[in-house]
Amino acid sequence: MEEDPGSAAESVLDKNVAELTVMDVYDIASLVGHEFERVIDQHGCEAIARLMPKVVRVLEILEVLVSRHHVAPELDELRLELDRLRLERMDRIEKERKHQKELELVEDVWRGEAQDLLSQIAQLQEENKQLMTNLSHKDVSLSEEEFQKHEGMSERERQVMKKLKEVVDKQRDEIRAKDRELGLKNEDVEALQQQQTRLMKINHDLRHRVTVVEAQGKALIEQKVELEADLQTKEQEMGSLRAELGKLRERLQGELSQNGEQEPEAEPGGEESVSEAEKAAMELKDPNRPRFTLQELRDVLHERNELKSKVFLLQEELAYYKSEEIEEENRMLQPPPVAHPRMSPQPESGIKRLIFTAIMPMVAAGLILDDPSLQPARRLVSL
Repeated sequence: MEEDPGSAAESVLDKNVAELTVMDVYDIASLVGHEFERVIDQHGCEAIARLMPKVVRVLEILEVLVSRHHVAPELDELRLELDRLRLERMDRIEKERKHQKELELVEDVWRGEAQDLLSQIAQLQEENKQLMTNLSHKDVSLSEEEFQKHEGMSERERQVMKKLKEVVDKQRDEIRAKDRELGLKNEDVEALQQQQTRLMKINHDLRHRVTVVEAQGKALIEQKVELEADLQTKEQEMGSLRAELGKLRERLQGELSQNGEQEPEAEPGGEESVSEAEKAAMELKDPNRPRFTLQELRDVLHERNELKSKVFLLQEELAYYKSEEIEEENRMLQPPPVAHPRMSPQPESGIKRLIFTAIMPMVAAGLILDDPSLQPARRLVSL
């Protein structure tokens, strides 16, 4: 037998709050939707028109809180694991540092003992030479007892020398092993120094390029200022020319007025010349008349566009080099960032879809048109 969905949703309401899941929230939303249907059938849409959006919002908030409650333990476990790994890494680094110090101390002790043994060997060899020279210069023969005594001393010295030689050989092997380790570490240090030198050279080259680009930018700015100054000078010259032309125009108008009074009946050719002079004067009065030739204007615009393009390219190159330099300095100074787990985006809530059957009559009646949370239902009604 199939279980009634209403009874299943009611059983969800009896569960502990800490044990609720997203599916339980959906069951609760379904139960609320059925209750809304009953209320709408009995009392109409107006009875729950203002309550519906608030209930939908509360159910969505409950869904988000339940989903966060299930995600929070995993995040806590990941944070604890990350802290544990950091502590282990710090402990390992500290142990390696202590081990390195102990090795250095042992190496110093071994070197001191080896030096003492070598000095003792040199001293014994010197004493042996002196004894040999003394024996060679003696004329008195040794007795048998003295010879045996001397033989016993020589045997004891040989044993001491043998032990000393074994100790020296052992320490020499240990010193060679330490020297090999030091050689490997020196190679690592040299590699790091070479890398540092290469980075310093790259940084120096970038600084040089930035200086060159800044110098080029300054030169272009100076050229731009010079061109603007030349343009202003030309405008001033044109202004003075316009002033002179205005004076000439006034003088010409005065002469034309005098000639008109003296010779009212002038020839048609004279009238044409006067009209042409008036046209020239009117053209000089026009503030929008051309002050440059078309070719000069094209040359100035072309040169301005070229300078703008050069300045733009230089600014782009300067910004690129500066960004590379800043990234290189940050890479050398800052430790690598610790990657934090990103929280997955919250999935779209299914509360509206579950109670859609209950709010459909209200949307059709136009009672909750201003609620932005019911846009999907409104689109379905419009279709």
